[in-house]
Amino acid sequence: MDLSILESKLKRHKISFSMASGEIIIGKAKNDLISYIGLGIVPIVFGIGVILFFFLKVDEFRPEIVHISVGALFLIGIGSFNLIKHKRKRKANSFPKVFKDNKIIILTPQGSYNLDKKTIKEIRTSNKPLNKENHEGNLFVIDNENRIHHVLGFHDENEKYVQDDLNWFADFILTQTGVKK
Repeated sequence: MDLSILESKLKRHKISFSMASGEIIIGKAKNDLISYIGLGIVPIVFGIGVILFFFLKVDEFRPEIVHISVGALFLIGIGSFNLIKHKRKRKANSFPKVFKDNKIIILTPQGSYNLDKKTIKEIRTSNKPLNKENHEGNLFVIDNENRIHHVLGFHDENEKYVQDDLNWFADFILTQTGVKK
């Protein structure tokens, strides 16, 4: 399997990883401070600032205040949505996954789980819309004891790209673990 494709897909979805001595370690989602601050914090602060300004400084009611207040609430909503989306992505990719020697090792606070062709029962994907423009893709591995292991989670604006990447990651895992040859 071509690891350069894996590398490009992980970079595109801003999921940190490292490759060394035959191991691929997929870790947490990268901290993208520019989008976190620019698309999350700034709209919320600006929206709250506008609303506070109007409530504290304007003495008489004017119709344009309603329109500007609705715009400020819209900014707060957009910022909140982006922060929630960022948090979900970080949660989905919160535990390291080590791909080596035809197995996946998932490290969690509860312990480590070794998944290989003898223990993998099924791979499931989930592609659901967050809104009209954003889709969330998740990849799960189910082991023989019916435990569900969340392997990857990411967002994209195009549903087809999310589904294509989910299918590619599922195929990569099946090939990497020796389930599919």
